[in-house]
Amino acid sequence: MSLPADRAPRVLAFPFGLAADGRVATADAEQVIRQRIEQLLFTDPGERVMLPEFGCGLNQLVFQGNNPLLAAAAEFRIAKALQNFLNGQVMVNAVDVQADGELLRIEVTYTKARELEQATAVYQLLPFRGGNRG
Repeated sequence: MSLPADRAPRVLAFPFGLAADGRVATADAEQVIRQRIEQLLFTDPGERVMLPEFGCGLNQLVFQGNNPLLAAAAEFRIAKALQNFLNGQVMVNAVDVQADGELLRIEVTYTKARELEQATAVYQLLPFRGGNRG
């Protein structure tokens, strides 16, 4: 049983920022999971002082040749990181990474542990361009 949208708990959004009304931006449960996946994907191991193993370092991949071998290595790296750090929040159903020219497309299909609802998060990585996250 889930709470109505107006009573569902909200937490600080990632990345931290302000909402349109000037208050601190918050996120609902669905957004929190997607934001945690994003944090995990784009954080380099060693970047967090108190949790040096956290992250899978996809930003490092922009300097590698984009090919099917890189996509397979990224799939393994992502699946392992998701299992290690988000195990109590999501059950990972599939990680699919496709190399298409310069674009590295990452699709994570997961089941939310609390509600047992399946969802998909899609991210893309392009070298030297902003706004790559989805």
